[in-house]
Amino acid sequence: MHRGGGRTRRTGGLSIGMVVLVTGLLLGCGSDDHRGGSRDGIVSGAREAAGGGTAMGSAAPGRGTNNGQSARVIHAFLNNILQDWEGQGVFAQRFEELTGVELTITQPPHQSYSERVFLQLASENVPDVIEILPEHLPRLLGSGLIIPLNDLQAGGRYSGSIEERFLESVRHPSGALYGIPSRNGGGCVTYIRRDWLDNLGLPVPRTWDELQEVLLAFTFGDPNGSGRDDTYGYTDVAAGSADWYNRLIMGAGRIEIYYDYQRQEWVDGFTSPETREALIRYKALYDLGVIDPGVPTNTTYTARTKFINGQVGMFTYWANHWARNLQDRTRAASSPQAQIAPMPALEDGRYIIRIAPLLVITTEAEDSRWVYDTFIDSQFDKGPMQELFTYGVEGYHWQMNDQDELVFLENPQDPYGARFTKSYVPPSGVINGWQLPAPLDPLVAEAGRVLEENPYYERQKWGGEYYSQYFVEIEQHLKAELLTAYLTGSLSLEQTMEQYRRQSRAYYIDRILAELNGPGLDRN
Repeated sequence: MHRGGGRTRRTGGLSIGMVVLVTGLLLGCGSDDHRGGSRDGIVSGAREAAGGGTAMGSAAPGRGTNNGQSARVIHAFLNNILQDWEGQGVFAQRFEELTGVELTITQPPHQSYSERVFLQLASENVPDVIEILPEHLPRLLGSGLIIPLNDLQAGGRYSGSIEERFLESVRHPSGALYGIPSRNGGGCVTYIRRDWLDNLGLPVPRTWDELQEVLLAFTFGDPNGSGRDDTYGYTDVAAGSADWYNRLIMGAGRIEIYYDYQRQEWVDGFTSPETREALIRYKALYDLGVIDPGVPTNTTYTARTKFINGQVGMFTYWANHWARNLQDRTRAASSPQAQIAPMPALEDGRYIIRIAPLLVITTEAEDSRWVYDTFIDSQFDKGPMQELFTYGVEGYHWQMNDQDELVFLENPQDPYGARFTKSYVPPSGVINGWQLPAPLDPLVAEAGRVLEENPYYERQKWGGEYYSQYFVEIEQHLKAELLTAYLTGSLSLEQTMEQYRRQSRAYYIDRILAELNGPGLDRN
């Protein structure tokens, strides 16, 4: 039994103006974050002074062109690629062996990635290729710094094998294709400590009443057998303001702007009756003390670390290679007997399948055809390049075992002693019908199966001027701030909603929705 009674709650060309709007954009994660433990955000010390990321240095003369042997360089600005401590240099070396091209990678700290994208675009050193979240595509399009890729994709040797649905999901209403996904978007599912359930004699919750019972037991029932008051039932990110991560608690409610398939239009979910009902539930659980009190300030890293360290029993995260990462790291940091399981959505909820991050080519690439063929198209060759972008380098990231099966190797730099699980594209994220050289990890496959049970499919947002200037402020700042004030008791629900209506009007929420629902919207 827990000791010490109740809990004590602790609360805790672009213009510069447009660049500032992107600060903190990802809430700690907008992508399938792949870093481990205390090494989150690690960059090469020698390169830190050059911009705070891997290989940030000044652009090399002639990069982005194949005119001359000494000028065969591509500068890529990437988020989800292996980091330095995961063998990024080995990856780049193998890329050069396969292509004869030097690949320089800029990889800012994950927490500030999107902010750094726009700062880089405002600098004199614009990369050839950039990985972006799809919601930023309208803003990049408005900047005039990216090019359409229709002809390049149509003329590519390998990228014609990409399943059409992944291209259609990001095609502009005009028919133009400005970004290429390297993988499927995937989504998040709730992971639960199955060993804690077993210790307490409880099943995986499927209803709201069962969830409350588990939350109480995980918080006050000593699920880890420590005899101490040292666990909470659940943790979340940024006061529950990010719909990818808040599905367990929000149910049918939506915090963000989303496409309502029944109404066939974009709507703001924040003030809907379903969201109000969900927020009342959320606040009651928070006041009861079964939710991590750090929720208002959690990033994905801090929330994930609490789960790995055994401080909480439920956490919503990516349904891909992270299923294995969480299992291995939790066993290393919390308990060798730890068992995690992906949990089906509750009766009134649905998980979200997102649109994948995209690769775009900038106007600074002197030979866009060559850059596309060498860096983007080659990723889909169903051969050595796709193997590199999916599994990494043989002998460093993976090897063939005695049964002639591909197996990932342990990363000697990982603080948890975990194995590699991908290089750039998760094996579960392949989108061109490539026959994988190894079966999916059973835990990864199970997480994917749970995600695919009646999900909501995100749609690409095609906003205009108001969207580009104010969308981030509303979604990533205003809503998180108001939800924090509501959860911690500074505002009542009515005050929260009233302040949101007033402040969102000041950020032109109606005009943003009008842009999203403009005449170019495909309503099919």
